[in-house]
Amino acid sequence: MRDRLIVLLPSLALISALVLTFSLTLPVAAHASTLEEVQACMRANLPETTSVQTIAFVTKDRIGAESETKATLYWKRFDNDLSRVMVRFTGPPDLRGAGVLMLEKKGRMPDQFMYLPELGRTRRVSTRMMSSSLFGTDFTYEDFTRIQGMTTGATERLIGEFEIEGGRTHVLESLPGPDSGSGYERIVEYIDVKMCVPLKTEMYESGKRLRKVATTPRAEVKKALDKWVPRLVHMRDEREETETRLVIEKIEPGVKINRKVFSEQNLQSRD
Repeated sequence: MRDRLIVLLPSLALISALVLTFSLTLPVAAHASTLEEVQACMRANLPETTSVQTIAFVTKDRIGAESETKATLYWKRFDNDLSRVMVRFTGPPDLRGAGVLMLEKKGRMPDQFMYLPELGRTRRVSTRMMSSSLFGTDFTYEDFTRIQGMTTGATERLIGEFEIEGGRTHVLESLPGPDSGSGYERIVEYIDVKMCVPLKTEMYESGKRLRKVATTPRAEVKKALDKWVPRLVHMRDEREETETRLVIEKIEPGVKINRKVFSEQNLQSRD
């Protein structure tokens, strides 16, 4: 009997060491919050009423050349608790006056419209166009919709927790519907537990191929009144080997904005 114990003890020690190593390398299962609580926390972190932002897209191509696009973003929460976004481009000169209007819809992708001065008319962003580049950046219309906190109708579930820069995040998996127009098969977001802000988002194409990764350093998440706002989102396209930094240069929450700003008629205006 004693001989058997001598043989078994090293094996038990080895197993314990392996279990410890394994547990440190995998995300910890999430038990602290439900999916509904995480969704509500993210939703509550949006502006109470309105927000006006001065933003810049800095895009870098494969050879490292950079270009910059400037815009003003108007955000408003309407009485039905759904939001609308108007993005009016201010530069470069060939894009000045162009715009995008996003109208959040419950349970599905938002309605979107675009305006280019050279076309002289408003055009609906079709389902097929949702995965297209937003005016030459590495953000698609769908990507930008998600950043604005709009619902997309995807099936979501919590799949664990993970540590990023020394802090806990909830890992949220989204599976877009087949008719959503999404360019992705699967989206994984790492939501900071305290700030309710995505610090990392992985977007997978069909075949489980990682297409894009969006990241926000903790130091770039800052308060605007009582809301946490990512002031920088870095989008990396793994297939194209390009990247775009979305920078919020200025933010003004609670500014009075006429509801007419969020209309197709105003989108076509160059004022």
